Amino acid sequence: MNYTQIKVSREERVGVITIDAPPQNGFSKRMIVEILDCLDNFERDDEVRAVMLRSTGPNFSQGAGFEDLDKDIVGGVTDTPFSELGGRIVERIDCYPKPTLVAARGICFGGSTAVFSAFDIRIVGETFNIHDGDIYYGIVGSWGMCSLRLPIWIGRNKVLDYMFLNEGFTGRQAYELGLVSKVVPDDQVDEIGLSIAKKMSTAAPVAARYFKECVRNVLYPHLAEARVKELEASNLVWATEDAKEGLANVIRGKKTVFKGR
Repeated sequence: MNYTQIKVSREERVGVITIDAPPQNGFSKRMIVEILDCLDNFERDDEVRAVMLRSTGPNFSQGAGFEDLDKDIVGGVTDTPFSELGGRIVERIDCYPKPTLVAARGICFGGSTAVFSAFDIRIVGETFNIHDGDIYYGIVGSWGMCSLRLPIWIGRNKVLDYMFLNEGFTGRQAYELGLVSKVVPDDQVDEIGLSIAKKMSTAAPVAARYFKECVRNVLYPHLAEARVKELEASNLVWATEDAKEGLANVIRGKKTVFKGR
């Protein structure tokens, strides 16, 4: 596959994916498809023992890439709806058989927060700022993160703080919420992230795979059922006037006064 939104490299036994879609680094349908394809390739490569995601530019990602949001076909690659692709990449990263790490600085907004949170280890810089306020845009997330995985991972009170306070949480605040593994100086994010990823790549591959599987089995006894409920809620809310107006205003950079219908 020809990658236009990401760059791919290998550092010893670490497969490295670099988001490269300036200036927004938006998670478009095309980008998600490219990352999924790269993850498949790295899984098949026995020389790759861990995977790292990072980005170019000052910001990790400013959210969804709206340029191909309503297109059925992305370069002849997929006709999968955007919401389904988002759920697919979160599921893929969360259930990936090899250790994963994300290194981020600057803004991590909207849909990119779901992808960021799905990684095993999350290294961020001092300028990191994570912000996801779906309910203030008129929607319920459909990517399997804020209303599905995060309540399990960080707890009821913290996930409600995260969503209802609707603040841009700094790296330090995100660490306190349990969203971040380590906070490091901005200019060392990639270096330290790669160093940790290289350490993760020395773990026994079979042991790492089954350890992650055991953890998921404990956490998700009813994941499939919960996922169905999340999608039902998301589709119901998506059909409301508030959702249509809210998302349109996000694109326009305007504030929405919701009508409750």
